[in-house]
Amino acid sequence: MLFLSDLDGTLMDSNGNVTDEDVECIHQWTQKHAFGFVTGRDRAFCVALASKYQLSCEYMITDNGANAYYKDKNVYSSLIDLSEGIQMCKAILAYNLDLFYTDEAGNRYYPISCYGKERLHVFKKKQPSLGLFSDVDLIEYLNTRHFGLAKLSMYVEKDLDLILNQFRGLFENYEVMATSKDYIEITRKGTNKWEAFCHLPVEDAIFIGDGENDLCILEKLNDTYVMEHAPESLKAYGVCVKSVAEAMNIESRKENV
Repeated sequence: MLFLSDLDGTLMDSNGNVTDEDVECIHQWTQKHAFGFVTGRDRAFCVALASKYQLSCEYMITDNGANAYYKDKNVYSSLIDLSEGIQMCKAILAYNLDLFYTDEAGNRYYPISCYGKERLHVFKKKQPSLGLFSDVDLIEYLNTRHFGLAKLSMYVEKDLDLILNQFRGLFENYEVMATSKDYIEITRKGTNKWEAFCHLPVEDAIFIGDGENDLCILEKLNDTYVMEHAPESLKAYGVCVKSVAEAMNIESRKENV
């Protein structure tokens, strides 16, 4: 059986850490079963996280469903057209938001030419979990790419709901979603975690999540868990638990009945 876990707010805390209890339960689980991540994060981040905690993680759905991997092989991609992505970036910059793009190797690019290095420095202090940023300007980098974009990310410090509605009107041919209380991300139309899941070599799985972008999976799978801090609207779609470890322990007890 495959156990899939969301990362931010589910397996990881706000500092990007995983509890010892969760790590131990995953290690025990993977002695008999498979495990994987389902996240808005990029693959490079997921690989580094799995390595840090020595987790066996054969399955990964990343970038809010824009990519899916099985045993290090990309089995599905849903990318924004490059030229359209560049035009979208230019439109977003008019809103003075902290926009960035993360490439396949985990390098992050910021509109340095537009905002300046000092603003990037301030942004990095606000969001230290994002890690290092390239010295290359975002638009300059995109002009050198030869294929599409997984997602565009932007930090929205205030008026998120207002900006979200504006962007949904402006970019109506794309998926525009709030992935946390201060982030908006844009992906290709039809991109979501469930669509990516359908391209993995597995028919069924157990899933745990905590965000609105997890609903597409929560409402489809039979065995699902929802973190207790999740929005009330999600709690009807899974067993409410305090941790990944609690969910795994429940599943393990089912096997032993």
